[in-house]
Amino acid sequence: MHRLIPPALAAVAVLFTGCTSTPAGPVADAPGATPPAQFNVIGRDDAPVTIIEFTDLQCPYCARYASQTFPRLKREYVDTGKLRYTSRDLPLPFHSFALPAAVASRCAGEQGRFWEFREALFASQSLLGSEPYGRIAGQLGLDVERLEACRAKGEQESNVRADLAMAAQHGIESTPTFVIGRVVGGEFRGEVVSGAKPYEFFEAKLDALLAEPR
Repeated sequence: MHRLIPPALAAVAVLFTGCTSTPAGPVADAPGATPPAQFNVIGRDDAPVTIIEFTDLQCPYCARYASQTFPRLKREYVDTGKLRYTSRDLPLPFHSFALPAAVASRCAGEQGRFWEFREALFASQSLLGSEPYGRIAGQLGLDVERLEACRAKGEQESNVRADLAMAAQHGIESTPTFVIGRVVGGEFRGEVVSGAKPYEFFEAKLDALLAEPR
């Protein structure tokens, strides 16, 4: 099992299927950004294994993973107390709608509907250019004016950029990318895996971790 380090330095062999970009470089305002709220985390605090996902809401591979793999992972591992799952944002520079989409999803999170809004955005990728955020918010029963005020405020954009800085720090530059691991001796150790893998790939990784002595 590897520490959270750049993929180029990790002894991890993976077949990549996803969206990729050159590193975005340092983010000037990231150090002062507010830490991400807990609405982007699901699963028990004491779950034995953890997945940290870096996603781009305009990335078609991320959407495929979100529709085909994530629901079963949630049902089989998160909902059963085995897995703690965090979604972090990595809007790639050539996806011009990914950053505002990430901000909107976080604003929906402030109203308790982060995961539902995220799912709706993935399902509406072809419409992101029309900024369907208010319409989706209304369909989910959210306060649309509050969502739009949040989008304009800038706090959640700072949080997105903090995630970008975290990804750059660890050499993560493609989506979807996952860090799969567990806490050992008070320190999180994870393997970096890139690409929209099928459910069976994650099942094998998670079951191996769950079988290790704690």
